[in-house]
Amino acid sequence: MRRAALTIRATKTLRDLVPAVLAVPAYQRVWRSSLLYYHAYHFEIITAGWVVLVRTGSPVSVGLVGFCRAIPMFVFGLVLGAAADRFRRTDVLLGVQILGVSAAMTLAVLFSTGAAQIWQIYLITGLLGCAWATDFSTRRALISELHERDRIVNALSLESMSMQGNKILATLLSGVFLAVGGATFCYWWLTAIYGLNLFAILRLRHYLGATQERQTPHGVRLAQLVRGGWSVAIQTPVVLGVLLITVVMNLLIFPYQQMLPVIARDLLDVGPKQLGILAGADGIGALVVGAVLTRRAKTSRHGVLFLAGAFCVGLLVIVLALSRVFALSWGTQVTLGLCSGAFGAMQPVLILHHVEVQMRARAMGMLAMAIGVGPFGILLTGILSATIGPAWTIGGMALLALALMAAVLTRSRTLLTA
Repeated sequence: MRRAALTIRATKTLRDLVPAVLAVPAYQRVWRSSLLYYHAYHFEIITAGWVVLVRTGSPVSVGLVGFCRAIPMFVFGLVLGAAADRFRRTDVLLGVQILGVSAAMTLAVLFSTGAAQIWQIYLITGLLGCAWATDFSTRRALISELHERDRIVNALSLESMSMQGNKILATLLSGVFLAVGGATFCYWWLTAIYGLNLFAILRLRHYLGATQERQTPHGVRLAQLVRGGWSVAIQTPVVLGVLLITVVMNLLIFPYQQMLPVIARDLLDVGPKQLGILAGADGIGALVVGAVLTRRAKTSRHGVLFLAGAFCVGLLVIVLALSRVFALSWGTQVTLGLCSGAFGAMQPVLILHHVEVQMRARAMGMLAMAIGVGPFGILLTGILSATIGPAWTIGGMALLALALMAAVLTRSRTLLTA
């Protein structure tokens, strides 16, 4: 009798550990696809950055490869979001995976044959950036449609948690794989991950079918959808405030992530294995905050969490720029993850809660555009790092960002009550 009671209690405990949002069968399939896609995304960032740094020895070149990856978010963000509102979500996600497999396999073949050149890495990285910009809007809009309004926070928090958890594994693996097998092995691994996700999306597409997905606005021109998304962003104070803070963060603070290979080599004097450990450390913190937000039955004060995360990230990046001790930098990265996790989780939630259902993908497209200013910051960070050094560059840009966010907050006080 006692053994049966213990078994029942253990079963209940295990059930309680599973986030409630995973009780939705369709979302289970989306979530499994997300795990694969986020692994590929983070793995490719570290791989491309280190390969370019080794081949060129230039922080500017490292910044340029990050620029190529992120610029599609800025240029095509709203258009791709409008397209996601125009076509079936699963069809769009399927196209993303096909592009990912093709791009990764091309690089794998080029490195296998010894024919890879820097310009090819830039070009294919740009194509992967287009895929990421498309997935960003489409996946989040689909997730919001699979849950009731009060569960969107939990679902998107789990999504953020999954992304950051994958960052820990993916960056660690990329560092090890670079040290052991080089770029060739890394890009074949990337091809395999994209291939598995292609299969996962095909299964999701079959499961949802044409009738279960949201009806697309047939007969409405893409240009009309784009204009509608822009109008909503400008006329909704909370949405506008989120977008402005996001622009500042991605232009002046988050480019430090692209410079992690430079920080590892030039400031901390460590190699690719330690780089993988350092780059994935913020994922630990983000994983923790994501787990908390995923399990909370009701999360309020989204705006306060968003702002607190943004300002704390800025302060911690300054600490990272000043550190010359690997252990301190690693600890700073973990704490950075806690703060950026809160910022990133609340970012789409604030926007999705203040727009109509039929506008969600376009609203996410606007967010993608705001995130998409990052390439300009990455390029600027690379140029300044080569001129005045990475420490002064990263720290100075973070300080400027804090001042600009304070200025935005004085004009967008609605964020404090959102």
